[in-house]
Amino acid sequence: MNRADVVVGLGLSWALSALALGCAAAQATEGPSKPNVIVIFTDDHGFADLGAQGVRDDVKTPHLDRLAAGGVRMTHGYVTAPQCVPSRAGLLTGRYQTRFNLETNHDGPLLHGEVTIAERLKRAGYITGMCGKWHLNPNRQSKNTPPGAKPLDFMPHRQGFDEYLCGPRRRYLASHDAKGNKLDKPAMVEDRRFRIDVQSDWAVNFIDRHAGGDEPFLLYVSYFAPHVPLEATDRYLARFPGEMPHERRLALAMLAAIDDGVGRITEKLEEHGVERNTLVFFISDNGAPLKQGAWDGSLNEPLVGEKGMLTDGGVRVPFLVSWPGVLPAGEVYEKPVISLDVAATANALAGLPHDEALDGVNLVPHLRSEAEVPPHDRLYWRWRSQAAVRQGRWKLIMLGEHHRLLFDLASPQHEHANVIADHPEVAAELEAHLKRWAAAQNPAGLPTGKLHPEGSKFFRAHLTRP
Repeated sequence: MNRADVVVGLGLSWALSALALGCAAAQATEGPSKPNVIVIFTDDHGFADLGAQGVRDDVKTPHLDRLAAGGVRMTHGYVTAPQCVPSRAGLLTGRYQTRFNLETNHDGPLLHGEVTIAERLKRAGYITGMCGKWHLNPNRQSKNTPPGAKPLDFMPHRQGFDEYLCGPRRRYLASHDAKGNKLDKPAMVEDRRFRIDVQSDWAVNFIDRHAGGDEPFLLYVSYFAPHVPLEATDRYLARFPGEMPHERRLALAMLAAIDDGVGRITEKLEEHGVERNTLVFFISDNGAPLKQGAWDGSLNEPLVGEKGMLTDGGVRVPFLVSWPGVLPAGEVYEKPVISLDVAATANALAGLPHDEALDGVNLVPHLRSEAEVPPHDRLYWRWRSQAAVRQGRWKLIMLGEHHRLLFDLASPQHEHANVIADHPEVAAELEAHLKRWAAAQNPAGLPTGKLHPEGSKFFRAHLTRP
């Protein structure tokens, strides 16, 4: 359990004042009274690769750095899984995806019984749009596709999105093309231009169609980058001269393209005068893969691990929140938060009733220092043969049925040193919490058997004292 029950009264009372702020902004711009919500989700984008993090000096993300300077940068921002499909399911539903048997990439699709953030906000009068990678429809490896179901049954238009340009690259299922032209009916369109630019074009055209209208909007921009296959145009590659690995140059170029897209989105909000009535989240879906043959050029420094691991390198990611005039500017927030909080925050700001089904919390009172307690007592993960729980400075990871790792995240060693022998009582307490949480998942329980062979390779490669 998180602290949602403790702060629900505070959250609801704050929501009234937040809506009042929204109304003031709306009166100034003749826009809607409820804030617009934009969620920008990158793909396999490591913690280090954001200029504002101050980790790498080869990263060039001036627009994202400006977003951080005008908002809040979460230094302990997490996602719910170290892999694409479950992480996206958690973000869009606001629920631990292990509650509904979508734990790995093979467990899709996202079934209609789960309510997405788009479906929630539509109830509050929002117009909803998405562009880019969806990845929640059936694929050849999906285990849970209902008999007789068709792939189109699980695309964005069936899960709350009114307008969309859905596809990672080249071919897209679309209601509107990238130039903003409405199609007679949903259709596959081909656009062979650089995928990030196509997705940014669609996003700014969506804002043109809906900013300043009578309806607030939700826009989900799911950039397919810097995930492989790596590609970039000369326009972006030219920004990164000098000696470096080929993959690194391509990743930096792709991140520069994303950064330009974020700049275009924020400039478009300013052009329409709605930037002070728009809440923007920027998050990656998981850490970067680092193993040979899979590296996308992104980096997770100084965190331990990579995509496919429940160490912080796999699930702690770039995480920004901005709402000019409402959230503080230039703040660094160090308490743990998670992508589940996006749906809970949007739900509260849309004026919808608190829903116990949501596992996240409304972050706004916490970011405005109106809530004294941390957003979460504990955060949980279960993925394949790994499970983990974080409580304050402590993090316990289970590898298979028998192996336990305890890390003190406040220590200089972070996840480099397993301290379970020094703090067995902390490990026992955390394991008890993890067991109780896992019993409420579907299927119930913690991992059994041995650690998955691929996971074993990962942990041997990244932990100096396993």
